[in-house]
Amino acid sequence: MNLMMVDALSTFGKTLRGVIQDVKPRKIIETGTYLGKGTTTVITSALRDFNIDSTKFYSIEVNPQYFRSAYIHLRDSRLLKFVTLLNGLSVLHSQLPSAKEIEEKFVNKEWNKEVYIDHSKDTRVFKYFEETNYPLVPEGLLINCLEKFDYKPDLVLLDSGGHIGMIEFDILMPLLKNKCIIVLDDTLHVKHYESLQKIQKDQRFKIISLSNEKFGFCIASFNP
Repeated sequence: MNLMMVDALSTFGKTLRGVIQDVKPRKIIETGTYLGKGTTTVITSALRDFNIDSTKFYSIEVNPQYFRSAYIHLRDSRLLKFVTLLNGLSVLHSQLPSAKEIEEKFVNKEWNKEVYIDHSKDTRVFKYFEETNYPLVPEGLLINCLEKFDYKPDLVLLDSGGHIGMIEFDILMPLLKNKCIIVLDDTLHVKHYESLQKIQKDQRFKIISLSNEKFGFCIASFNP
């Protein structure tokens, strides 16, 4: 099993699909397209199957190779017309953690035993750093997409690299101007473990679904 990919038939995939059917979001942002076969396929196929018209769905992927693979998969699946794929960095290059910061937070810091961290300790800093080390790609795409929606998206799914999950969350939340569905993948992972804690302490959120499946997920409604 590819641990980086969400199975469309998993609890997460089916729950997300159900939320889309109920809410009928028309302005959607996703970070972390990866190969396009997980949540990107879940969202695009739901938009198609439930005849949700006049939608705009942006999906952001920093890795050019993954971006090309996602494009081919979605094109061949006849889902490409339901999504605009963007190759670039969701945050600013200056907001990425340095190798030293990665080491301090993801190697030296003591996390709860239930929290999953990618890679062995001796390779973790290098692999996390390289995961987003594409200095020539466009940056700040999460904010760019929010601007296109006048900071009023209907659904935002955050699923980028494990070392920048909470960075994305902290960038997103102060900018939202309207009610929004927030979806976090990997809440029992360093990616969004702390993001989930913030959601659980914030009365502006109402949790729709919370699960420990695989590395956990959370779907919540946010009212600023």
